[in-house]
Amino acid sequence: MKKGRMVRMAGGMYGGMLAVGISWGLLRGFWTEWWRFESLRGAAEGLVAGTTLGLVAILLSWQMERSVAGVKALSERFSTILAGTSTAEALLLAALSSVGEELLFRGCLQEEVGVFGATLLFAVVHSGPERIYLWWTASAFVFGLGLAGLYEAQGGLLAPIAMHFVINAVNIRMLGQRGKALVRRRTGTLGELL
Repeated sequence: MKKGRMVRMAGGMYGGMLAVGISWGLLRGFWTEWWRFESLRGAAEGLVAGTTLGLVAILLSWQMERSVAGVKALSERFSTILAGTSTAEALLLAALSSVGEELLFRGCLQEEVGVFGATLLFAVVHSGPERIYLWWTASAFVFGLGLAGLYEAQGGLLAPIAMHFVINAVNIRMLGQRGKALVRRRTGTLGELL
Protein backbone atom coordinates (compact mmCIF):
# COMPACT_ATOMS: atom_id res chain seq x y z
CA MET A 1 0.00 0.00 0.00
CA LYS A 2 1.37 3.41 -0.89
CA LYS A 3 2.15 5.69 2.07
CA GLY A 4 -0.07 8.55 0.95
CA ARG A 5 -3.01 6.19 0.65
CA MET A 6 -2.34 4.77 4.12
CA VAL A 7 -2.20 8.25 5.65
CA ARG A 8 -5.47 9.22 3.88
CA MET A 9 -7.20 6.03 5.05
CA ALA A 10 -6.00 6.54 8.63
CA GLY A 11 -6.98 10.20 8.46
CA GLY A 12 -10.47 9.23 7.34
CA MET A 13 -10.84 6.64 10.08
CA TYR A 14 -9.53 8.89 12.86
CA GLY A 15 -11.43 11.86 11.45
CA GLY A 16 -14.58 9.75 11.67
CA MET A 17 -13.80 8.88 15.29
CA LEU A 18 -13.22 12.55 16.01
CA ALA A 19 -16.53 13.56 14.39
CA VAL A 20 -18.44 10.86 16.29
CA GLY A 21 -16.70 11.80 19.54
CA ILE A 22 -17.38 15.51 19.21
CA SER A 23 -21.01 14.96 18.21
CA TRP A 24 -21.59 12.44 20.97
CA GLY A 25 -19.82 14.62 23.53
CA LEU A 26 -21.85 17.67 22.62
CA LEU A 27 -25.18 15.80 22.59
CA ARG A 28 -24.52 14.11 25.94
CA GLY A 29 -22.91 17.13 27.60
CA PHE A 30 -19.50 15.51 28.10
CA TRP A 31 -17.64 18.38 26.42
CA THR A 32 -17.14 20.33 29.64
CA GLU A 33 -15.77 17.23 31.41
CA TRP A 34 -13.06 16.79 28.80
CA TRP A 35 -11.30 20.07 29.51
CA ARG A 36 -11.84 20.58 33.25
CA PHE A 37 -8.70 22.15 34.64
CA GLU A 38 -8.52 24.17 37.81
CA SER A 39 -5.76 26.33 36.35
CA LEU A 40 -3.24 26.66 33.58
CA ARG A 41 -0.84 24.90 35.93
CA GLY A 42 -3.25 21.94 36.05
CA ALA A 43 -3.21 21.75 32.26
CA ALA A 44 0.59 21.86 32.25
CA GLU A 45 0.70 19.09 34.86
CA GLY A 46 -1.59 17.01 32.66
CA LEU A 47 0.72 17.47 29.68
CA VAL A 48 3.77 16.52 31.75
CA ALA A 49 2.02 13.46 33.23
CA GLY A 50 0.81 12.29 29.82
CA THR A 51 4.18 12.83 28.16
CA THR A 52 6.05 11.08 30.98
CA LEU A 53 3.71 8.08 30.99
CA GLY A 54 3.91 7.93 27.20
CA LEU A 55 7.70 7.68 27.38
CA VAL A 56 7.45 4.99 30.07
CA ALA A 57 5.00 3.06 27.87
CA ILE A 58 7.42 3.27 24.93
CA LEU A 59 10.26 1.91 27.06
CA LEU A 60 8.03 -0.95 28.27
CA SER A 61 6.97 -1.81 24.72
CA TRP A 62 10.58 -1.78 23.52
CA GLN A 63 11.54 -4.10 26.38
CA MET A 64 8.69 -6.45 25.43
CA GLU A 65 9.93 -6.41 21.84
CA ARG A 66 13.38 -7.52 22.99
CA SER A 67 12.11 -10.28 25.27
CA VAL A 68 8.96 -11.70 23.60
CA ALA A 69 9.24 -13.33 20.17
CA GLY A 70 5.60 -12.59 19.23
CA VAL A 71 5.99 -8.89 20.01
CA LYS A 72 9.18 -8.78 17.95
CA ALA A 73 7.43 -10.44 15.00
CA LEU A 74 4.53 -7.99 15.26
CA SER A 75 6.98 -5.08 15.37
CA GLU A 76 8.58 -6.35 12.18
CA ARG A 77 5.15 -6.61 10.55
CA PHE A 78 4.31 -3.03 11.47
CA SER A 79 7.77 -1.91 10.37
CA THR A 80 7.09 -3.26 6.89
CA ILE A 81 3.66 -1.58 6.77
CA LEU A 82 5.05 1.76 7.96
CA ALA A 83 8.31 1.61 5.95
CA GLY A 84 9.59 5.07 5.09
CA THR A 85 6.97 7.00 7.06
CA SER A 86 8.32 10.52 7.42
CA THR A 87 8.45 12.51 10.63
CA ALA A 88 5.63 14.75 9.37
CA GLU A 89 3.46 11.73 8.54
CA ALA A 90 4.21 10.12 11.92
CA LEU A 91 3.24 13.33 13.73
CA LEU A 92 0.07 13.68 11.67
CA LEU A 93 -0.96 10.07 12.28
CA ALA A 94 -0.16 10.41 15.99
CA ALA A 95 -2.19 13.62 16.30
CA LEU A 96 -5.19 12.21 14.46
CA SER A 97 -5.18 8.91 16.34
CA SER A 98 -4.58 10.36 19.79
CA VAL A 99 -7.26 13.04 19.56
CA GLY A 100 -9.83 10.91 17.69
CA GLU A 101 -9.45 7.82 19.84
CA GLU A 102 -9.25 9.65 23.16
CA LEU A 103 -12.36 11.74 22.45
CA LEU A 104 -14.26 8.61 21.50
CA PHE A 105 -12.97 6.01 23.95
CA ARG A 106 -12.14 8.04 27.08
CA GLY A 107 -14.32 11.10 26.52
CA CYS A 108 -17.49 9.31 25.42
CA LEU A 109 -17.40 5.56 25.91
CA GLN A 110 -15.73 5.69 29.31
CA GLU A 111 -18.44 8.09 30.47
CA GLU A 112 -21.13 5.71 29.15
CA VAL A 113 -19.84 2.19 29.85
CA GLY A 114 -17.06 2.72 32.40
CA VAL A 115 -13.33 2.10 32.40
CA PHE A 116 -13.42 -1.64 31.70
CA GLY A 117 -15.99 -1.46 28.90
CA ALA A 118 -14.28 1.44 27.12
CA THR A 119 -10.87 -0.20 27.50
CA LEU A 120 -12.15 -3.50 26.15
CA LEU A 121 -13.63 -1.75 23.08
CA PHE A 122 -10.37 0.17 22.63
CA ALA A 123 -8.47 -3.14 22.64
CA VAL A 124 -10.88 -4.73 20.14
CA VAL A 125 -10.34 -1.85 17.71
CA HIS A 126 -6.62 -2.64 17.91
CA SER A 127 -6.88 -6.09 16.39
CA GLY A 128 -5.89 -7.59 13.10
CA PRO A 129 -6.55 -10.46 10.72
CA GLU A 130 -3.93 -12.85 12.13
CA ARG A 131 -3.08 -14.30 15.55
CA ILE A 132 0.08 -12.22 15.73
CA TYR A 133 -2.07 -9.12 16.15
CA LEU A 134 -3.31 -10.42 19.52
CA TRP A 135 -0.13 -8.91 20.98
CA TRP A 136 -1.32 -5.52 19.70
CA THR A 137 -4.78 -6.10 21.19
CA ALA A 138 -3.30 -7.09 24.55
CA SER A 139 -0.98 -4.10 24.69
CA ALA A 140 -3.85 -1.78 23.70
CA PHE A 141 -5.85 -3.17 26.62
CA VAL A 142 -3.01 -2.59 29.10
CA PHE A 143 -2.16 0.88 27.80
CA GLY A 144 -5.89 1.62 27.51
CA LEU A 145 -6.23 1.01 31.24
CA GLY A 146 -3.39 3.48 31.77
CA LEU A 147 -5.07 6.05 29.54
CA ALA A 148 -8.39 5.52 31.36
CA GLY A 149 -6.74 5.96 34.76
CA LEU A 150 -4.96 9.06 33.56
CA TYR A 151 -8.27 10.52 32.33
CA GLU A 152 -9.83 9.93 35.73
CA ALA A 153 -6.81 11.14 37.72
CA GLN A 154 -6.08 14.26 35.68
CA GLY A 155 -9.69 15.30 35.21
CA GLY A 156 -9.77 15.63 31.45
CA LEU A 157 -8.51 14.50 28.07
CA LEU A 158 -5.32 16.54 27.79
CA ALA A 159 -3.12 14.04 29.69
CA PRO A 160 -4.34 10.89 27.88
CA ILE A 161 -4.12 12.67 24.52
CA ALA A 162 -0.50 13.63 25.34
CA MET A 163 0.34 10.06 26.40
CA HIS A 164 -1.29 8.55 23.32
CA PHE A 165 0.38 11.10 21.02
CA VAL A 166 3.86 10.42 22.41
CA ILE A 167 3.45 6.64 22.14
CA ASN A 168 2.20 6.80 18.56
CA ALA A 169 4.52 9.52 17.29
CA VAL A 170 7.69 7.83 18.53
CA ASN A 171 6.64 4.30 17.62
CA ILE A 172 5.33 5.15 14.16
CA ARG A 173 8.50 7.06 13.31
CA MET A 174 10.82 4.38 14.72
CA LEU A 175 8.91 1.53 13.02
CA GLY A 176 8.90 3.49 9.75
CA GLN A 177 12.67 3.94 9.90
CA ARG A 178 13.21 0.30 10.81
CA GLY A 179 10.88 -0.79 8.02
CA LYS A 180 12.72 1.31 5.49
CA ALA A 181 15.98 -0.39 6.48
CA LEU A 182 14.37 -3.86 6.36
CA VAL A 183 12.96 -3.27 2.89
CA ARG A 184 16.30 -1.97 1.63
CA ARG A 185 18.06 -5.05 2.97
CA ARG A 186 15.52 -7.38 1.36
CA THR A 187 15.18 -5.68 -2.01
CA GLY A 188 18.02 -3.24 -2.28
CA THR A 189 15.46 -0.45 -2.75
CA LEU A 190 12.16 0.74 -1.40
CA GLY A 191 10.55 -0.25 -4.70
CA GLU A 192 6.80 -0.11 -4.85
CA LEU A 193 6.21 0.13 -1.10
CA LEU A 194 6.58 3.86 -1.36
